[in-house]
Amino acid sequence: MTGASGDRPWPPLIVAENIPRAVRWRDALLTALAWGAFAFLLEKELAPVFGALQALGLGHYGVKVDWLAYLERLAPFLLVAGGLAVLLVGFSLRTLRRRSRSLLLPEPAALERIDEARRVGLDEAALVAARDQPIVIVHIDDVRLRIEVKGEA
Repeated sequence: MTGASGDRPWPPLIVAENIPRAVRWRDALLTALAWGAFAFLLEKELAPVFGALQALGLGHYGVKVDWLAYLERLAPFLLVAGGLAVLLVGFSLRTLRRRSRSLLLPEPAALERIDEARRVGLDEAALVAARDQPIVIVHIDDVRLRIEVKGEA
């Protein structure tokens, strides 16, 4: 068998438990830059919003906003955004349905070591030795696999 499957949850999920601080800062910076670029591209479309903010006392007074013209200019963007939102919700519901149905399936039978070793072109001893190491480098040459244990090089 490939290992004790009773101690691992099914289906196997990849979850980031400890995200490094640098990754969080990078993500926040990229998000802020993307929103800034988006606001820069839509400067003319967002002018009535900035005018409304000025009318509320956050700038010059007496700005007249033509909301009808603003919404007419923004209508194609809103239609595209609405269409994308509908697609997102539809595909999300489909994914949730497929995932809930897949959780009802039984866990697949484990592959025997000898069968797995034969499948990847290794002998069983090399496969078992590689699994016992914390770091293993796998070289894929055409169809054959070559395993290099870290520190062995």
